[in-house]
Amino acid sequence: MSRRATVELRTARGRIVEEVEAPVVATDDAIVDHGRRQAGISPSEFRSGRVVEP
Repeated sequence: MSRRATVELRTARGRIVEEVEAPVVATDDAIVDHGRRQAGISPSEFRSGRVVEP
């Protein structure tokens, strides 16, 4: 089973909103990291992120 979530990612370039498909047991941190990778944001330019819609 999976769920769709919207994550807000803050980077050196600004704010990015990404839709993510993740397992229902995934933590918010894992979902944010998945969104970061899906958006092609490197760890060095990533500032913060949060799940805004579960």
